[in-house]
Amino acid sequence: MAENEEKTLKDWLKIILPRVLRAAFWGFIMGGELFIPLSLIPSMGGGLLDTIPIGQTDFTIFLFIFIGFEVAIQLLRGTIFRYVLAVTRALISMVLLVFITSGGIISFVFSSSPQLPIPPGVVLQFTVDFRVILGAFLALSVLSIIKNLIQAVDFVSEKAEEPVIPPELP
Repeated sequence: MAENEEKTLKDWLKIILPRVLRAAFWGFIMGGELFIPLSLIPSMGGGLLDTIPIGQTDFTIFLFIFIGFEVAIQLLRGTIFRYVLAVTRALISMVLLVFITSGGIISFVFSSSPQLPIPPGVVLQFTVDFRVILGAFLALSVLSIIKNLIQAVDFVSEKAEEPVIPPELP
């Protein structure tokens, strides 16, 4: 296409539609396949989401935050902002993991309810200590941050070697 020709709607759709479809696909992979069954099937989601130490609304908000990060990362593929968002997502996931799990110790309290066959007046409390597993997840998140920083430096160095004329972005 010549420089002085303006792009038509069809040209813009050819550029933007694959990005949007890829972003929607990865957004679904990131959280949609978990959120849809948990929210639509009351017997599965109702009981399972009640045992999560944070509220169901908070869980939904955190899930949408990560889906939004993944969609933005896919939409910004080919730019430096992809790596910035990936590092930010890793940092936020580290903070949320520590916050939600209270430093790696989760307590579940079950009392009598119609869903649980526990005699009235009896309370069951389970405490799970998984600080070692949390430490492994945090170490993997640090590796993810380092990987994204190295990829960002590589991206910038490749862009520095290209000609000065920037490509037209949609």
